Amino acid sequence: MVWGTIIAAYLFLAGLSAGAFLTSSYVARKYPEATIIRKVGRFISPVLMGVGLLLLIVDAEAGLKDPLRFIYLFTNFSSVMTIGTYFISFFMMAAAYIALMEFLKKDVNKIVEYIGIFFAGAVAIYTGFLIGVVQTVPLWNTAILPILFVVSGLSTGIAATMLVSAFIDKKMVHHVISVKKIHLSLLVAEVFLIFTMFLITSSTNVAAAESISMIVSGQYSMLFWVGLIGVGLVLPIVIEALELLSKKKFEHDPVGLQVAASGSHGIAATLITESAVLAGGFILRMLVLLAAVPISFF
Repeated sequence: MVWGTIIAAYLFLAGLSAGAFLTSSYVARKYPEATIIRKVGRFISPVLMGVGLLLLIVDAEAGLKDPLRFIYLFTNFSSVMTIGTYFISFFMMAAAYIALMEFLKKDVNKIVEYIGIFFAGAVAIYTGFLIGVVQTVPLWNTAILPILFVVSGLSTGIAATMLVSAFIDKKMVHHVISVKKIHLSLLVAEVFLIFTMFLITSSTNVAAAESISMIVSGQYSMLFWVGLIGVGLVLPIVIEALELLSKKKFEHDPVGLQVAASGSHGIAATLITESAVLAGGFILRMLVLLAAVPISFF
């Protein structure tokens, strides 16, 4: 296998970074009072993207050893990686600028923010297309994979932003109700996309069927069913759904809602939910890479 843990981490952090940026932009408009969540999303986004890029450089064994690789990376416009490099570059510049303005407590230029939003979406999509262009691996070469990675990136971005925010202001993370609803919808959509992709891909050819078999019932089945489906998706879906139901129950009782949100069980639920989502997001990318079976031409 050519691509392993480092590339999985890069794909994970790139999608997460884009998701965190989009989460902060949404919160800034929908919940202007939720300053902690907005700031956290804006601060962690460029940092995580930077870490992901460093991992990619290490994996490529380039940098000072072979700087011409980076020149080629910016000039080979027939490569998806070159296009992605420009997406990431523009996104990083916008995200870093906004994080700096946030740190300096200055107003953010709206045009730069819109540019950041656009390229955050482009980066999230790119993480799926990066491996999707490899036509010899049926598991990767499917139209559903980029969509799945976008949904997962948005979900992990919300999770990371809410997780860090919970350590700073455990009450506020329970009041951004629409964010929680979006998060729940993304998690449900992710389950649907995973099994739809498996169903469609498994009937493509022998290599595709072998990849799906390795994940669902083979050597990676425990990681898939327990790690991804059980811990990474079902557990947070149940917790998020129960929390939203409890909020609906107490919506006419502000005192009861305040007590429910500020209790120790509230912060515990947030920590468990968001940590599980992050673990699931990484496992998803690892499984997609680990179970890659190329088409045999002989």
